[in-house]
Amino acid sequence: MAEIPENPYLIDLYDEDGNEKTFEHLDTVKYKDDEYVICIPYDEEEEEVTEVVIFLIDKDENGEEILSQIFDPELMSPVYEIFRERNADMFEFEE
Repeated sequence: MAEIPENPYLIDLYDEDGNEKTFEHLDTVKYKDDEYVICIPYDEEEEEVTEVVIFLIDKDENGEEILSQIFDPELMSPVYEIFRERNADMFEFEE
């Protein structure tokens, strides 16, 4: 049987407690002077996407790039709208 290739869009992230969670990277968008990574939590058994997570590409105290989850609706909304516009032909979005 042929081996199924790995999904190159999957990324494993760790929270501040060291817990690992897998996300699927959908897009990276620029808003103002920052870049944001749009992801969904990955679950191979889940057929419908119910959550989109937005991360800011940030720097830690050592200057290394890190992803910081965004929770501010005033920032999430315009970033998500850019994502929707760029990907309207690839995904079905609910209003």
